[in-house]
Amino acid sequence: MVPEIFHEPVLLKESVDLLLTDLNGSYVDATFGGGGHSREILQRLSDRGNVIALDVDPDAEKVANQIMQVDMRLKFFRRNFRNLHEIAKESGMESFDGILFDLGISSHQIDVETGMSYRRDEPLDMRLDKTLSESAYDIINKYDFDKLAWIFWNYGEEPESRKLARSILKYRQRNEIRTTGDLSNIIERVCGKSRKSLSRVFQAIRIEVNHELDNLTDGLNGAIELLKSKGRIVVISYHSLEDRIVKERFKYEASTCVCPPEAIVCTCGKVPRLK
Repeated sequence: MVPEIFHEPVLLKESVDLLLTDLNGSYVDATFGGGGHSREILQRLSDRGNVIALDVDPDAEKVANQIMQVDMRLKFFRRNFRNLHEIAKESGMESFDGILFDLGISSHQIDVETGMSYRRDEPLDMRLDKTLSESAYDIINKYDFDKLAWIFWNYGEEPESRKLARSILKYRQRNEIRTTGDLSNIIERVCGKSRKSLSRVFQAIRIEVNHELDNLTDGLNGAIELLKSKGRIVVISYHSLEDRIVKERFKYEASTCVCPPEAIVCTCGKVPRLK
């Protein structure tokens, strides 16, 4: 029996409409989650089509295993999409007709992962992949002032980033910051009882813990290199940091020249890989 979807993807029909160009083709669902996109793709593909699905979440793996019992066109890897090249090699695939990324985290992950939400008091963790060595606890209790302030500003765009980093270091002189409640209390003392600040800071720490932006850069690199000439990459992003990386990369890969503006004649020889 195929399990119910524990996360209903946004833009499900629209994203799959854009993704599919060949119903006999091979596709990658780089962020399997609850399997919503993969199921939609499989429903539309012919018997010759197939889907490679990736996710680091053990709950996603459970869903995928149940789907694979009834549909052999799906193959699942409990790995991050930054490893797309080696996964393709292990699957015997040289290229794909389409690759889909649904970035960010789901409400299901916020509900079940430890330390992901400021609405509950629980141990600081935030790791989507439990094999990662550093948790939110390590970052909040071990990073120095400059690193903390940089993360809060660059990953969370928190205006009080430096003041917050100083307050964390001052608190650490007396006690460890062990729980989301401990951290939320510090944030509220510095930034006021603003959900915006809580969301920004928790987002910043989660991005750092899970290397989300570095993984996105590596994942896009792999996707572009593995895409067939008429294939498509579809990315659903939820905040400006992800959006900027995707747009800048796509713009660069679609450009025919990267010479300096003052150059009279193009000498870079750049060949666009996307259009």
